[in-house]
Amino acid sequence: MQAEINILGYSGSHMALIFETLSQLRYKGAVRVIMHDDTKYFDVAFQSDIPCEIIRFDKMIKPPREGLFFCSNKPSNKTFLYGFFDKEWSITPENFTSIIHPSSVLASSVKHEGGLYVEPLTVISPFTEIGFGVSINRHCSIGHHNSIGDYCSIYPGTHLTGDVEIEANVTIGPGTTVFTGVKIGENTVIGGGSVVTRDIPANVLAYGNPCKPVKEIRPSAPANIIT
Repeated sequence: MQAEINILGYSGSHMALIFETLSQLRYKGAVRVIMHDDTKYFDVAFQSDIPCEIIRFDKMIKPPREGLFFCSNKPSNKTFLYGFFDKEWSITPENFTSIIHPSSVLASSVKHEGGLYVEPLTVISPFTEIGFGVSINRHCSIGHHNSIGDYCSIYPGTHLTGDVEIEANVTIGPGTTVFTGVKIGENTVIGGGSVVTRDIPANVLAYGNPCKPVKEIRPSAPANIIT
């Protein structure tokens, strides 16, 4: 892990999760929280013995070139943060680190890009490929030979069986099961507790057992909200 981690954006609730994982990893480096503006979102209390500096991006002497990490769990906010800081600093995905809770298990053949966050007690099976800026919450089971696109967020207790393809910017709600061979199109939101037995198209809200599209979602520019 990087000697210094630079968290982009401020969300008190999400930072509490990140700092707990860093504590469990016995991380000894420094953490800098870099805000894109002066607003703090979901400013809940959290405690950590890890040194932490909170600073606005325009107060920095020079931009960091490594160890970047998103303080967000929503695809739209992660894409907003990336776009904002890329415009200011010309960042790339290679500037990002990943944070994986030590109680989670990734098979040796798993491939993933930077900016991956894995919460406790998740298992990711062999030959799964994970894109950039993906969040996988606690108690998830990610089966073999899956493909998970950039910026996706998978919420607690989700089970992906084998050979599942999830395109970019997808949100999968808690307690969802996705059957073998299913494809979920980009920007789609799967409601919590769904059982996905067949392909779901892009740009829809879908839920139920069996999971079905219920309305279209018009892709829009990410809002200036970091949660």
